[in-house]
Amino acid sequence: MTGPVLGVDVGGSKVLAVVLDDDGCVRLTRKRATGRGTDPDRLVRLVVTLLDEARGAGYACTAVGLGFPGLVDHAHGLVRSSVMLDGWCEVALTEELHSVTGIPCVLDNDVNVAALAELEARGSPPPSCMLMVAVGTGIGGAICLDGELFRGVSGVSGEIGNTTIDPSAEFCWCGRRGCLNVLASGSVIEELTPRLGREGAVTHAARALGVGIANAVQLLNPDLVVLGGGVLEIGDSFLAQVRETLAHEVFPEALAACRVERTVLGHAAAAIGAGRLAAQAGAGLQSSPDRSGTPGLTRPSRSLPRLPPLLPGRFT
Repeated sequence: MTGPVLGVDVGGSKVLAVVLDDDGCVRLTRKRATGRGTDPDRLVRLVVTLLDEARGAGYACTAVGLGFPGLVDHAHGLVRSSVMLDGWCEVALTEELHSVTGIPCVLDNDVNVAALAELEARGSPPPSCMLMVAVGTGIGGAICLDGELFRGVSGVSGEIGNTTIDPSAEFCWCGRRGCLNVLASGSVIEELTPRLGREGAVTHAARALGVGIANAVQLLNPDLVVLGGGVLEIGDSFLAQVRETLAHEVFPEALAACRVERTVLGHAAAAIGAGRLAAQAGAGLQSSPDRSGTPGLTRPSRSLPRLPPLLPGRFT
């Protein structure tokens, strides 16, 4: 028995927090609007406030887990950098939080924890290769092989949002041109809506996302692609257009083996995953190694018609 824990999904425009009980069930949910100016001091204060609110509701949390939108050193609790939030460079976030709260604090990339929670929710057997893509203010990804997170040599695998789709397009927040972040994210949909209308902006983003996922499918040959994030709440038409584009861009053999599905945990996947990571920290459990050796969360051909031309000046 560890007692309730707090899981926090830190996003580019909001923070979503959940309190999980000993059975891993969500007992309390809180959401706060944030923005690019959410620096380390502001985030620490916000987490403290969330812990106070949970305590006031009868849940004295014994640990905190965070899913963060950036390059994270999970083993050492460090945020290396973030293109989504300003002021984050080599920040010892878990150390700062622990010094303020006095309880165990753990940290991982937001899509990593979402993917691990997704695997647990889907049960056994796990997919041989799962790609998870979260589409919100920005776009993130995670790769799982045989039920284990694959971090890569430097711990930064899965960053599909910073893959180049159109090198002639706008600059991304990372400083390079034409990344998927600036072609298919919720930010881009909002930017393009005044010019293209809502339907046109959504179609543009869905097709760009389909191209980005197609590149990953050609490389990884996964049996499952899971889509999550706030943009998926647009509705079934967005997912249908992603699938349609994917079908035009990959080998038939890869397409036939790959399912593209929504996350079964919905918009709270990353917060739930962060909470489960916190539960392990609160219980003092040694988590199992992932494919990189870094500790991670233990988890109990037919022809098609051509699509119309892509929007000029965005991607081709």
